[in-house]
Amino acid sequence: MQAQATILVVDDDEDICAAVSAILSLEGYHVVAARDGQDALQMITEGKCTPQLVISDIVMPHMDGYAFFEAVRQIPFMRAAPFIFLTAYGSRKQIHLGRELGVDDYLVKPFEPPELIASVRSRLGRAQAIRQQVESELDNARWMLVQLLSHELRTPLTCIAGGFDLLVDAVAHSRDNQLDMAASVDLIRSGTQRLLRLAEQVVTYTELTSGVAERHIEQFGERLSILELIENAVAVAHPELTAYNINLETSYTSAEPVEVYGSSRLLVNAFYEVIRNAIMFSDRFSTVHIQISREGQFAVVKVIDRGRGVAETDLESVWQIMVQSDRQHQEQQGAGMGLPIVRQTMLLHGGDASLESRLGEGTTVMLRLPICS
Repeated sequence: MQAQATILVVDDDEDICAAVSAILSLEGYHVVAARDGQDALQMITEGKCTPQLVISDIVMPHMDGYAFFEAVRQIPFMRAAPFIFLTAYGSRKQIHLGRELGVDDYLVKPFEPPELIASVRSRLGRAQAIRQQVESELDNARWMLVQLLSHELRTPLTCIAGGFDLLVDAVAHSRDNQLDMAASVDLIRSGTQRLLRLAEQVVTYTELTSGVAERHIEQFGERLSILELIENAVAVAHPELTAYNINLETSYTSAEPVEVYGSSRLLVNAFYEVIRNAIMFSDRFSTVHIQISREGQFAVVKVIDRGRGVAETDLESVWQIMVQSDRQHQEQQGAGMGLPIVRQTMLLHGGDASLESRLGEGTTVMLRLPICS
């Protein structure tokens, strides 16, 4: 695959350009030559050449190598293409400048052909490995998205459709059908709530990662009581607490009120996501503990459950979007967006989020937020 790569050689010295082209052509590469940066940039932007690697001189008329490199990096499909400077300027200062700009290699004239070939092979090989890794990750992301859409959309829609069918059948065939109608309504309600939660999480995550939430905090941020934020989050989680018969114990160890700065809506939602996770991963009739304290200049909230826990191998991946621990063996509702939303919210407010867990013993999620002075 490398032997068929297209390489663009840019140099105003015709002899050097011819020599480099000949060496690389003998190695099986397709070589295209340009006399300066302006000429080479025009070839790329007009679609006459789409190189997998660029070798460029620095001192050239019309557009030097530095300007050419920066222009190439502005072209979306060229941002990942390896770029090598081949120049007579071999001082440490010049090499350092090239490295600082982000070039992949720096060869000094006069060069040895084996040195040039080794650099080209190495850079193309590295680029190919990166492309394969990206493609593999994209394939995994596509697979996860298909699974998500299949499970998180099809399942609630099936409940809604089934509920309507039962409801229609009950109304059509019997007057004494309150139990059937109640079951139908529950199916419809369950499916609808699940879809609404998915939609709300997608919107929230988009706000957090697109800059919208940051601008919201800049415009509408305010001083907030950490205790009131937790109380509001617990109130939001009340339906889950009741449904799963979970006992909630809250302790507040600070001797004085603690305030943080930010968006009440975003912070309450983040605390709710953690509390909800603790409930959903706990056994019925068990207890979830919330500990609120002050550590230096940070407010610290710990949500502790004694549920099934998270495997050590999954501790980092749970913060990634659309990832759930042991989903292959456990039926879990959700898109795996809760903890990523939590971490993004904490980071946006100048804090952080961490997690400790042991499989079969439970999980502790710790959230830290800077305290208002």
